[in-house]
Amino acid sequence: MKGTSLHDRFQMKKTLLLLIALTFSFLTSAQQTETLDIESEKAAVINLVEQFLTAAGNYDLDAIPAMFSEKANIGGASLRDGKWNTYTMTIQEFLERLKSRSNPTKYTEPVSNFTVHVEKGMLAFVRADAIFTINGEPRNNNLDYFTLIKEDGNWKILNGSYVSVRIKN
Repeated sequence: MKGTSLHDRFQMKKTLLLLIALTFSFLTSAQQTETLDIESEKAAVINLVEQFLTAAGNYDLDAIPAMFSEKANIGGASLRDGKWNTYTMTIQEFLERLKSRSNPTKYTEPVSNFTVHVEKGMLAFVRADAIFTINGEPRNNNLDYFTLIKEDGNWKILNGSYVSVRIKN
């Protein structure tokens, strides 16, 4: 900086500080946008899971297929009389099972807590703590787990699994 005036050095420092401030502002703004995007994705995932739980409880078999990836599967484990019963099936088998019920009992499965992880905006993992309720009476404590994948810009359920334990009344 030999031969540079005091005024020029001051201007260079001022310009450098301005560049640092702009860079910091840009990085902070990008991070906030990413955070908002993740929160938006989490909300979309939760919304889809809630739509599925509502449709399943109402036996709305026309609504369910669009929520799932074509090769999705469903699985579960239920503790009944001290013994675990498990099953796994494709989404198509699940729908056929629901269709075969001549007089299904409708239910609700309100979720008290969601835990959601979104990976790269393409894969989501959801844990939903819910109470399986029939006619307003809590029956089971369900821990539902969902894996969702984004297909053509839309979230689809790839896997739905749960563990169900009777609530002692």
